Amino acid sequence: IVNPQRIKPNMLKSQVIISDFYIDNAPAIPEYGKDSLNREIILNHNQANFGFRFSSDNYLSPSKNRFKYRLRGYDDRWIPAGASDRTVMYSKVPAGTYWFEITTANNDGVWSDAPTLIKIKCKPAPWESWPAYLLYSLIVVSIAAVVFYYYNEKRKLKIQLYIDSLDKQKKEEIHQSQLRFFTNISHDFRTPLSLILAIVDNLKQEGLKEYYYRILHNNAQRLLNLVNELMDFRTVENSKMQLRVQALHVNRLITELSSDFKDYAKKRNIQFEIVCDPELPDTLYVDKQILEKVVMNLLNNAFKYTKEGGRITIETCSDRSKFVSQYAHSYCVPENQIPENGFLLVVSDTGVGISNDSIRNVFERFYQVSASDRDRHLGTGIGLALVKSLVLLHKGTVSIASERDKGTDMVVYLPADASVYDKSEFAAPDKNTEQFIDIELSTENNITDSMEDILRRDKKRILIVEDNRDLRTLLSGFLSHHYETLAAGNGVEAARILDETEVDLILSDIMMPLKDGVTLCREVKTDVNTSHIPVILLTAKTGTESKIEGADSGADVYFEKPVDLNLLLLSIRNIFKRQQTLREYYSRNYYADSAELSANERDNAFLKKLIEIIDVNLSRANIDVNYIASELSMSRSKFYSKLKMLTGKSAVQFVLNYKLRRAARIMIEQDLSMSQITGRIGIKSLSYFTRAFKKEFGETPSAFVARHKKKK
Repeated sequence: IVNPQRIKPNMLKSQVIISDFYIDNAPAIPEYGKDSLNREIILNHNQANFGFRFSSDNYLSPSKNRFKYRLRGYDDRWIPAGASDRTVMYSKVPAGTYWFEITTANNDGVWSDAPTLIKIKCKPAPWESWPAYLLYSLIVVSIAAVVFYYYNEKRKLKIQLYIDSLDKQKKEEIHQSQLRFFTNISHDFRTPLSLILAIVDNLKQEGLKEYYYRILHNNAQRLLNLVNELMDFRTVENSKMQLRVQALHVNRLITELSSDFKDYAKKRNIQFEIVCDPELPDTLYVDKQILEKVVMNLLNNAFKYTKEGGRITIETCSDRSKFVSQYAHSYCVPENQIPENGFLLVVSDTGVGISNDSIRNVFERFYQVSASDRDRHLGTGIGLALVKSLVLLHKGTVSIASERDKGTDMVVYLPADASVYDKSEFAAPDKNTEQFIDIELSTENNITDSMEDILRRDKKRILIVEDNRDLRTLLSGFLSHHYETLAAGNGVEAARILDETEVDLILSDIMMPLKDGVTLCREVKTDVNTSHIPVILLTAKTGTESKIEGADSGADVYFEKPVDLNLLLLSIRNIFKRQQTLREYYSRNYYADSAELSANERDNAFLKKLIEIIDVNLSRANIDVNYIASELSMSRSKFYSKLKMLTGKSAVQFVLNYKLRRAARIMIEQDLSMSQITGRIGIKSLSYFTRAFKKEFGETPSAFVARHKKKK
């Protein structure tokens, strides 16, 4: 008999006993820390898997013991366990500090007052420790600092480059504005120079002494060369100038160019010497125009900075070892690139000289040497810059040696070996130009009667368009001896004259107010009423760009100012002669196409359209001229004048001529009777056809057919 009331519960609170410690599921002896009294276990970074085995000190029905545990800081939930499950394992526990807490209850469920506590400190891996993170932070901060520094420096560099580009752009804009200013003002210089040179030539014909003529002509030409210098510099700067070398006698050329300065040197009491090396080969490949520009610029510069009583020498040397400058300061462009085989051109003077600080700047554009008498040395400031560009284009070097108040040596070294030049850089002999020049020189301002006979007997009408009154008057007066002339001050006046008057040729300046010559030429060549009129353009611009612009507008001939009046007259007569030759060829050759009468695309279209209209109405006896003009969208007068200019025939004559030529082709190609042929071409009277055919071809239709059948 069991009396439950007499049974007493077990009120003894049991304690937890940690019996074993495991690392990686293997029993291990823990490493205790300094706080060993509080049971602190220290684990390394590679001991992330650990566990405990525990029991209770209650031995009364131990199977009824209960446990609760948790790893505070890792998992804060209390996990119950029975007497049979007294092992707990934790895996991959991160670095940090944790507290393993465990409590137990006896067989009657009485829990202990406080849990058993074990402190577990898991050390982090070395790369995850605070020194490592500090190092990482330092590295990140350093990288960030480097990136920021790099970005900041790059930003500063971009800003500096932007500022430099703005500065360079501003300088280039100033440079271009200066060049444009000089280019525009050179146009005003070229026109009076044209007048001066033309009048000097006329004075020579009237008996001006050769000595005075040479002085006037050479100095006017020298002034023109100074103007051209500006144009050449812009051409070289834009890489538009091409090298054209040819075999020349350099010593002779240098002597001829330098002789013009002898009178000037004598007038200023300057000792001027020309020394040519006899060992220099008679034939060297150089660009004549470039060498002329280099010599003229160097001599102009030397005379500009040499005082009266000084000395200037120009000499040639076959070897660079023959000349050694006596001055201490020197500079070469390009540096240390002197050709192996070449010859020297040296210009020495005893002028103001150049200091060591300024010697590297003399080849810069618009740079001028500072001197006490600065007003005396005013100039464009591009002479030596042009020399440098031209010499570099010629594959040579230019150097300067100088000392202040002592003098200057300018040394140009050009290659003597022709193999350094490309095939495209050799000048081809222009036979036509040489022949044309010979004609010009032989005429001596007189045109032969035989050439006059070639031209049409009635006077041609030339429209002169020039804004300068003096030059317009000079051209009009010169050409009026040979042609009928009209004058206009600009393109607007010229367009009005073209609307009211028939003109055979237009001679126009390019740079004019209101409407320039290029615009006028383009309008003339695109208008079917005026596209047949030849156009000659006169300009002060010497660059290739302006020539391309003039050619693109449809101009037939392009002349640079100052223009030689005899050459201009010959060119005009050649244009009219070419037109007459084409007409004669057309009249002689019955197989010729009417479009061959013009090289102008719009005129060809006009003639082809006219032929189409005649072909459609070929069998008609009479074709109304008004009908043809309306089909061509032209007035009767414009149609008549244009056809007369292109073919030399009236509308009625051209239609009859075309019908006769068609009849001649039909006779040769087809076996038809004369009545059938005349019916096809719209001529009813056989006798009229015979008379007209004989007048056109010089023989009767039957004789014409017999002759060609015999040839077959």
